[in-house]
Amino acid sequence: MADACGQIVRSLAGHDRGGLFCVLDTDGGYLLLCDGKRRRLERPKRKKEKHTQLLGTLPQPRLAEFQAGINRSNRDIRRALAAFRAEESRRV
Repeated sequence: MADACGQIVRSLAGHDRGGLFCVLDTDGGYLLLCDGKRRRLERPKRKKEKHTQLLGTLPQPRLAEFQAGINRSNRDIRRALAAFRAEESRRV
């Protein structure tokens, strides 16, 4: 994933299957993921890219701040993922 920072992905494998995560960075064929609760910014989950499904990106204003490292907190990530879940459930 080129420039994956700020993307929202769903885990397809492992004990966290089905969970939503925000991509912090890439490391070779791996993504560094966090959800702000179980996997916090301080200790991101390292997961193979092939074990995730790309769902979308953070809302535009937040995405720019997130990529710049401004206002990057566990609380903001939880809120962004909750908003994404709510939007996803409205679409279905």
